[in-house]
Amino acid sequence: MPALSLTMAPWRKGGEARSAYLLLLPVLVFFLLFQYYPILKSIAISFQEYGLLMRETPWIGLENYVRQFQDPLFLAALWNTLLFVATVVVIGVVLALFCAVLVEQTGRWAGLYRTLYFIPVVTSLLATSMIFRWLYASNGLLNFILTFFGMEPQAWLLSESLALPSLMALTVWKNLGFDLILFSAALQAIPEDFYEVSSLDGATPLQNFWHVTLPQLRPIVLLVCITAVIRSFQVFTIVLAMTQGGPINATRTIVYHVYEQGIQYDEMGYASAAAVILLVIVAILTYGQMRVGRER
Repeated sequence: MPALSLTMAPWRKGGEARSAYLLLLPVLVFFLLFQYYPILKSIAISFQEYGLLMRETPWIGLENYVRQFQDPLFLAALWNTLLFVATVVVIGVVLALFCAVLVEQTGRWAGLYRTLYFIPVVTSLLATSMIFRWLYASNGLLNFILTFFGMEPQAWLLSESLALPSLMALTVWKNLGFDLILFSAALQAIPEDFYEVSSLDGATPLQNFWHVTLPQLRPIVLLVCITAVIRSFQVFTIVLAMTQGGPINATRTIVYHVYEQGIQYDEMGYASAAAVILLVIVAILTYGQMRVGRER
């Protein structure tokens, strides 16, 4: 019997492997059809003069990519997107970590505060955009507060210098709860012994945070930064709902540029080239963050 069981062991392993592949097959098919195929199709279209209403789609090589970097609209969208990502990621990550540390100091009230912070995350982004559009209106709540304190009202969404920061503020507020939850979970996983030993050595709370908390949070900081960068590069809904890329392209982003060129003007090949450029930028930045994270 022992010899028979040893002989059957490889067959059992093979059967388990086949069962695992069968269970994974629907997920693999889903990713192939709705994730990887659209990406590959978009890359192919980016080398064509492609439109949904066109009968012929000739191959034009890199012409769409050359046009992008000669197009002032795309260059404005690229600059606005990079500025948006850099500002939102830095402020969002620092603020989320700061709030998470404060929340964990509240003891039994921490669960309530986490819930309150997380509510905006599950709120509809379109509905949130419409509410903030009213807050930023000329007769909205923000200008009412400014007027009440004797200050001049601002044209938040109509000013070239204020429109993009206004969208940044909305994005930071909307995503704060998600990053806070990740940081809170990581803070709870830090053993209390570390802080006790550090306190015995005479460390101050600030030194505890710098030398104990931050080193333990490096993996989760890397994760939050990567997700924040990817999420910020995809900004679109608030631009469409609140500014439509204005005023004077001050809030035009790459994804909005893709939407405008592809959907409104039916230049799908040209829009796909912009989407591929965005994909390459995000891939390079994500790889760079992961590489730096591994080295540290």
